[in-house]
Amino acid sequence: MPKYLTTGRLRKVIVALRYPGWRAVATAICIFFFAFGAPMTMPLIYPEVMAEFGWTLTQATLIYTYKSLTGAVMAIFIIGPLVDRIGLKPVMVGAMLAEAIGLSSFLWVDSLWHYYLSGFLIGIGQAAVIITLRLFVSRWFVSNIGLANGIAMIGTSFGGIAFPLIASQLIPLYGWRIAFAGLSLGVFFVSIPLALFARTNPGEADILPEAALVMVNAGPEKLRAVELDISYRQVFTQRTFWLIALATLLSAGVDQAIFQHSIYYLTKEAGLARTVAASALSFTFLIGIFAKFGAGAVYDRFSVRGVSGWTLLLVAALLMLLPVQGFSTALMFAVVMGVAHGGLVVDGPVVSKHVYGPRYMNRVLPIFAGFNTMGSATGPVVLAMIYDSQGSYVPGILLFAGLVVIAVAMLWTVRPFYRERLRAAALSA
Repeated sequence: MPKYLTTGRLRKVIVALRYPGWRAVATAICIFFFAFGAPMTMPLIYPEVMAEFGWTLTQATLIYTYKSLTGAVMAIFIIGPLVDRIGLKPVMVGAMLAEAIGLSSFLWVDSLWHYYLSGFLIGIGQAAVIITLRLFVSRWFVSNIGLANGIAMIGTSFGGIAFPLIASQLIPLYGWRIAFAGLSLGVFFVSIPLALFARTNPGEADILPEAALVMVNAGPEKLRAVELDISYRQVFTQRTFWLIALATLLSAGVDQAIFQHSIYYLTKEAGLARTVAASALSFTFLIGIFAKFGAGAVYDRFSVRGVSGWTLLLVAALLMLLPVQGFSTALMFAVVMGVAHGGLVVDGPVVSKHVYGPRYMNRVLPIFAGFNTMGSATGPVVLAMIYDSQGSYVPGILLFAGLVVIAVAMLWTVRPFYRERLRAAALSA
């Protein structure tokens, strides 16, 4: 018999696979596919509304800015307190309803303000969906939080693969209004029912089998003992909190700027057909599936410094975009971008829990997600403004590469306080 089967590793593997938290991960995958995947096709709408209404690229992409700013306000000021007050499940379901209504409202868009109003509704829902699902999965895991969230987030990758291709085929047949409204059906009829039946509040006894993978003979008392004992005021005034928040804002801004402009860049600057550009975007999400597994494992092992190192891949993605001239170079860009983006959508729960622990997750994770969303809101429109003023993407791409380097330096100095306490307690057990 192989040596690894005679050790405690086999027991740990069996315990891990039988753990009910993986059912929560499976539920999150399905919800993410519809509720987060559908709005990811937003870049396909920009050329359509520009052609129909005569709007500029800045006006067209501002919907993403308003959507994201709405999500940022929700995340920083509303979602955390709302989850504490009424519970995780009602917030999750309400978020999906708002998003589905926002997608459906594209049927009646006839002006710029109405176009932005649809983005506002989608922003209310999408921000809360990703935050509540991350909280949902993170509540079930202590040892494998990075891997669990990485697996859960593959739902976004599957959605990112499927929906751009679906939308690119539906738009020529039915128009952009009906195409995007049709994307709401999966949210209404799949994601919302799954959320209603999900078990979102595991007790201490439920998570002990998974916690035992990192702390032998773990019990509720031991888990409580390693929690940080500080006030929310202390959390929000620490240098560490603001380093994470600002690094998150910068990296998210660059990440989403690349995504939101990739279709326009590949079609207008590189001269690729829309279906080829959409295929490259879908391939990015395909690569992201495997990247999420890898990133989750890296983050579980190396914690915040693993996140910092992974963020550097955004610089490579930016530089790979510039020489795109045909399908092969577009494919190379898609691979690098897929690896970078696939890993960075997993980092929020890991950083939040490794630094501050489960006691502060309801408040800290939404706030970091809010900074992520603010970056997502400002990055694309800043790049669009630079493009409109300079007539080229090159200055913006070089500027954004420098911002990524700053974000990496910030994260490198952050200590995972809760993770350190947890490991110290495990060694002393």
